[in-house]
Amino acid sequence: MTKEQSNVNKPLASHEIIQIEQKIEWLEKIQVEYKDFIYLYPHSIETPLHRYLLKEVFDISYKWSPGQIGFLYLHTTGGVRTFHTRSDPSDFVQQFRETEHL
Repeated sequence: MTKEQSNVNKPLASHEIIQIEQKIEWLEKIQVEYKDFIYLYPHSIETPLHRYLLKEVFDISYKWSPGQIGFLYLHTTGGVRTFHTRSDPSDFVQQFRETEHL
């Protein structure tokens, strides 16, 4: 494996995301949070359930405030995908904007 090939498999950046599942148990509604990551690779962005080629991603934006659940928006050719986050995604977004996409 060449150095270039090994760099393709190494993420340029990652950011913790939260998946929120709502359940109804007996007489109450509860929310269960699962933590996972979104990864930025040289040619794609990957989550546990999806893979987006960078040529299909227009931009990434976010709305976040300390101590609250924020939103990370992935603007793609197929629409906007929203992810929940508890931490500032600005480093992830900046790294994305430094890649060659579209």
